Amino acid sequence: MSFLDEIRAHNRRVELELVPAVFVGTVAEVKNSIQFGSPLTGSPGQPVDQDILRPSWQPEFTDPNNAIVSTNVPWAQQNEDGIARPGGGPYVQRSAVGGRWSVALTRASIQRIVDDVAAKLTAGGDPRPEGFQDNTVLGGSGS
Repeated sequence: MSFLDEIRAHNRRVELELVPAVFVGTVAEVKNSIQFGSPLTGSPGQPVDQDILRPSWQPEFTDPNNAIVSTNVPWAQQNEDGIARPGGGPYVQRSAVGGRWSVALTRASIQRIVDDVAAKLTAGGDPRPEGFQDNTVLGGSGS
């Protein structure tokens, strides 16, 4: 095999294996950062007064190149922004765990997340948080 053939084989491996793995690992870390917080992003994670909001965040792989991590909790945005819930009164965080701006801090740190996931993968590790379940459209069965 010539050097050029070795380079082509390496590039093919990166394209077929590493890029999709970095994508799935990044989605997993985004979800983890929003839910539980992350020293990588500075996200405090979701408050857990009644543990409704935190488990509601779910990833959805819309196609091989796009994913959304979202929640169906109607007051999630008020919590993110730290504004009063409908009904008035000041915002009061009742939980000692978690805080505001988990989504914003995670979004602002997306390149840091991608770089961290890629570094873990190239070192031979699995960057997904323990117990992460995915429903990828990448041909995998999830883990």
